[in-house]
Amino acid sequence: MKKFISSNLLRIMMAFVFISAGVYRIFFPEAATQELTDLRLPLFLVWPIIILEIGFGILLLIKKYKKTASAVLIVFLLLAVLQVLIAQGKEIWQRVGELFVFNTSPTDVFLHLVFVAILLTFLVATMSKGSNDVPNNRQDD
Repeated sequence: MKKFISSNLLRIMMAFVFISAGVYRIFFPEAATQELTDLRLPLFLVWPIIILEIGFGILLLIKKYKKTASAVLIVFLLLAVLQVLIAQGKEIWQRVGELFVFNTSPTDVFLHLVFVAILLTFLVATMSKGSNDVPNNRQDD
């Protein structure tokens, strides 16, 4: 039951990440265009990216083709990170310090909520009876 709750929580959160990203691009096409320009990618990719994010996000949400949807989205994210490093790698390394400062931006708030969900998943997973992660008063030699 605990595994069911935690894995579903993460699946639903990831589905909403991708669905909301795609919907955002629809309502703010200039942001999507700027993103692709910054990444040095062709602008015709805006709609395929929107379709990919919303389509595979919905598949995750409704639990259809979960493995395929997860694999596609993993590859998509890895390619995006690779492209960022190719297009703006030097700037990324110069700003790496912001990883360790909590900013009052929507990105940081959302990222910290994701951290909470991941930690809750770990907590629920380790709360099973007899878990080695739970301290006890017994001293082992």
